[in-house]
Amino acid sequence: MCLEPEDHMDWYDRTKALSTERLHNLDLYWRDNFENSVHQELHLMVQMILVERGEQTLEMKRQEQIKELNRSLRLSNPFGRVVSGFKSVFTTRTKS
Repeated sequence: MCLEPEDHMDWYDRTKALSTERLHNLDLYWRDNFENSVHQELHLMVQMILVERGEQTLEMKRQEQIKELNRSLRLSNPFGRVVSGFKSVFTTRTKS
């Protein structure tokens, strides 16, 4: 079950006309409430329009958080702290 091409363009135009705040709300709604492939298509449409506008989707924010947590985890072991210490020494010397 998918949207027909003319329905797809109609929904795309309607979605594109919404405000950025409303698109963020729809992104949150569709993340938690899609039941079939049409809902998933609508969610992808919302995400695509947000990216076109230069906004971050919930998925992008989530991936950023995962990346930050992984980096934090790497630095939490003894070897990571030593490497981090060396980086900070070289960074302060190059700024001077």
